[in-house]
Order: sequence, then structure tokens, then C-alpha cells
Amino acid sequence: MKKIIKKLSTLSFILGLVFALAACNTHSSGGSGGDAEKADGKVIKIGAIFAETGPASTLGKTQANYVKLLQKQLDEAGPINGKKIEIVLQDYETDDTKAVVAADKLISEGVVAVVGATQASTTMAILPKISGAGIPLMTVAPVNPDTKNIYQMAPSNSTSAKLIIKFLKENNISKVAWINARDGFGVDGLPPFEKAAKENKIEIVAHEEFDATATDMTVQLTNIRKKNPEAVIVWSRTPGAGIAARNFKTLGFDIPMIQSSASANQGFLDQVKDNNKNLFVIGSKLSVVDQLADSEQKARLNKFREEYRAMFNSDPDNFTAHAADGFHLIIEAIKAGNTTPEKIHNYLKKDVSKYPGLTGTFELQSDYVGPYEDGFAVLSIENNKWKYRD
Repeated sequence: MKKIIKKLSTLSFILGLVFALAACNTHSSGGSGGDAEKADGKVIKIGAIFAETGPASTLGKTQANYVKLLQKQLDEAGPINGKKIEIVLQDYETDDTKAVVAADKLISEGVVAVVGATQASTTMAILPKISGAGIPLMTVAPVNPDTKNIYQMAPSNSTSAKLIIKFLKENNISKVAWINARDGFGVDGLPPFEKAAKENKIEIVAHEEFDATATDMTVQLTNIRKKNPEAVIVWSRTPGAGIAARNFKTLGFDIPMIQSSASANQGFLDQVKDNNKNLFVIGSKLSVVDQLADSEQKARLNKFREEYRAMFNSDPDNFTAHAADGFHLIIEAIKAGNTTPEKIHNYLKKDVSKYPGLTGTFELQSDYVGPYEDGFAVLSIENNKWKYRD
């Protein structure tokens, strides 16, 4: 009998450990308040799915940081209409399969909306789950959604294409080469640019691709150089984007290289440190806020940056801003008395017009996908920092 009791005790310990480990990648950012509050409907949960760890953490880490900052601010402000807001953060570790599991968990917990995921491919993986459950999804990666309940916080690839075309025309460039990662984000960038290039009589003289985990793009860039382009456009995220830029410099190109907004982060700056002439990135005005003329937009961006700096002793980037815009819109809906997924969706679609976000101006009642381009510009690099060119 003693042996049986001992075995049962051991089994109980193991099961307890398993359950504890299973919960380790879920972070509830809520402060005080127990299960009684949740059972009484006094807690409203918002889900977040970000790559806090893994390769995409160069983008997702600041988003996860922002969850902690926002939860602190919400706790300090107190309940909204008598209800506490709790943000449930899921780190999917740059693994799409884990992101899908995270989406299921958030749905089961009764979240009223979800912000995420960090990557375009991950967003497409979780989209059917979230949309199918009727829950608003604020995407922080460009996915060109054509699905109910989906709201894009990042600028669309079409918006990015407009900014690039403007840069090319200002610099009298009519022949370009395109190189992209062979993943969801990389592949989706070309069609909108092809359309914009054709309309503006800009020729794409070469197109190359590389694996998203590649560590060298010398062969592709050598093929591109044979076509004599006047600029090279790269559509990838770090670290691949930075590797392409370093190979570009090693090969001695003396033409502009223009990178997507996925490279507008400190990780990219670190990769090209001290060798970044002729490198340009579609970046958020948040990254160059001190260089902007005084305006309501500058004041808004500066406030956001200073609040983030105070907590993390570092600067937020455009990926942080995408997440913040998503959360702010959800909270605006809750403040207006909308506490279910359906009511939040109806509020966003019917009552939000010309919302001044950190990423840019949103007009959710229109067919325009993502923010307008007023929050972004083609940035250069000077003294290893972003330089505003307008």
C-alpha cells in the first residue's frame, strides 16, 4: 500500500509539473484581480500573438514589451466602465504551428479581440481560426486581408510601393532589380510593385529570390548586377535583409538599395553599421521624430516614444507602433461600451473614421487597406542612425 501511495504522489507531482510547463509560454499581463472577477464578467481579455523569442524577435520583442507597458498604464488608470482590461500575451517563438495553438488558446479564453501576429506568414496561419470565431484581428504585418473582422495596422505593400515609386521618380530612376525572400511577406511584395512600376513606366530588369534562412545572397546579387539596374529593391525581414545589404556592399554596388519596412529596426542598423551609404528603408516617422517639424503627429509620436523609453531604456520602432495602434483601437471600442467581438467589429466598421494612429491615419470605413502613407517615408542612414529625407 505504501508503494502505491508513493507512486500516486509521484504521478501527481509529474502531472502538476506538466501543466505548469504547458502554461510557460502564456503571459497574462493583468495586475491584481482574481478568478472571481473574471467569473463575474468584470475582466475583458484582449489577446496578443507576438514573436517575443526566435528569429523574428527582432520585430516582435518590442511588441511584447509594449504589452507590458500598456498593461501597466491600464492598471494605473483603473477599470473602464467598471471592467478591468487584461492583455493575454502569447509568444509563438517564430513558429507558425505554435501560433495556431496560441490562437486556439486565446479563443478558448474568451478574448474579445486579438492583436498579431508579428510575421505575415504567421498572420495568414492564424487568420482562419480568429476570423472563423468572429473575433476582430488587428494584424501587425501586411497581409492584404479580404476577410471579415480583419484590420491591418501595418502599411500595405501597395502603400509601400507608392513610397518607393515616389523615391525612384525623384531620383530619375527608371530601371530596377527586385530581390525577395521566398516566404509569405517576401513573395507578396512584388505584385503591387509590378503594378505601380508599370503605371509609372519603371522597368523591372531582374528578379531574384532567396530562402528566408539564407546566409548569403552573393549569387543572386551577381545575377542582378549583370542586368545593370539603377536601383535594387529588397523585400525581406532581418536578418536576411541585412545579409543582402552586406553582400550588396561587398560586391561594390554604387546604386541605391531600397529595403521594405521590415528592415526599419535597430537589428538592421546593427547589421550594416559603418557601411550604409546608398541604403534606404521604408521607415516610420516614429524613428525620426526629432527631425520632424512641430505638429500634432510629432507630439503624439514623441509621447509614445518617451513612455516606452522610460520603461525599457530603448526606443520603440514601427512594429511597436503597429501593435499599439491595434490595441488603442480595441480600447477605444471598449470605452464606447462595446465589450463583445461583434460589437467591437461593428464599432470599428461604422464609427471609426480618420483615426490618427501612430503608424499613420486609418479610415476603417473605407476600402483602403492599412494606414495611409502619412506615417511613413523613405529613410536614409547617417552616422548609423535613421535620417529623414523630406
